[in-house]
Amino acid sequence: MDKLTSKKALLDTIRLSEGVNFECDENAVFKEYELLLENKSSLAIKILSIFGGLLAMLAFLGFLGIAGLYNSESGLLLFGIGFIVLAIWLNKVYDKLIIDTFSISIYIIGFAMLAIGLTGLKVEENSIILLISAIAICSLCITQNYLLSLISILTIFGCCLSLIVSNKLYNLVHLYIAFTTLIMCYLFLNEAKIIVTHQKLSKLYNPVRIGLILSLLFGLVAIGKKNVLPIQENYLWLSSIIMIMVILYLVSIIIKINQIKAIKSKILIYSLSFFILLSTVFSPAISGAILIMLLSFLVNYKTGVIIGIIAFIYFISQYYYDLNFTLLTKSILLFVSGVLFLLFYLFTTKNLHSDEKI
Repeated sequence: MDKLTSKKALLDTIRLSEGVNFECDENAVFKEYELLLENKSSLAIKILSIFGGLLAMLAFLGFLGIAGLYNSESGLLLFGIGFIVLAIWLNKVYDKLIIDTFSISIYIIGFAMLAIGLTGLKVEENSIILLISAIAICSLCITQNYLLSLISILTIFGCCLSLIVSNKLYNLVHLYIAFTTLIMCYLFLNEAKIIVTHQKLSKLYNPVRIGLILSLLFGLVAIGKKNVLPIQENYLWLSSIIMIMVILYLVSIIIKINQIKAIKSKILIYSLSFFILLSTVFSPAISGAILIMLLSFLVNYKTGVIIGIIAFIYFISQYYYDLNFTLLTKSILLFVSGVLFLLFYLFTTKNLHSDEKI
């Protein structure tokens, strides 16, 4: 059975289960699905296409530099605004991968030229950041193209971090992480509700989801790697609190899904979870990676799981590398942490099987 036929069978099954009150535009559903198949490509191809488009645009920018455009702030502003408008218009009118890659390239370069032009005119840095963020928000409202929306989300959250850095309010990165974490959790746990609310929201859901994960990682890198931001280490626990609370909430959801009813099992699961998370109090980047993995696994988002695993390995390696301990002590800590995670896995697996038998 091909995929289109399976979609028809799925609609028939839903129609039978919902009864005569169920209504849907089958032609629109199949048309949208066929359009997705036509433009389907792997993430690697999309990245390579965007990279190729950026190289082509950089060559064009080199030509503009030779022509003397960079000596004119008004010229930079004109071309920057023109590129952004053209990118949004192309994504609004056309829905092809090749158009997407070209439009993303001029979209990014348009922002760069706009920022350089405004800087040349001595515009305040905060005003430039807020303007770029506002343009990115407007582009989300106008077009819901996947790649353009993803870049817009990263731009918006990148502007938030830029405001923190430019104003030297480095400890506010904890507020950024908390806000991004809560928004991401709400988005993941309310997928069905968000998608059916409005057609625009359904198109924005996927790019916003991956955009929030990457935006959270930006904040975690800022506090997970020394000397990226001059953050007071005594306040690292602020980010850990929100991470631990959210993870324990997710653990409670997983317990309900797996129908673990024994009080003893629940206490042990919560205790093991808490003590494992307690060890990451002064490394919120590790608990953040665990959160991404757990949340993505809960909603069966494979890309998020992979990103979470890679981030988890990186942040653990970075944390132990930064410790002022001997190599032997670091090895013992890694060994003990690994044993704890294995015991937690074996315990939860055993309880799941025992509950299934009951």
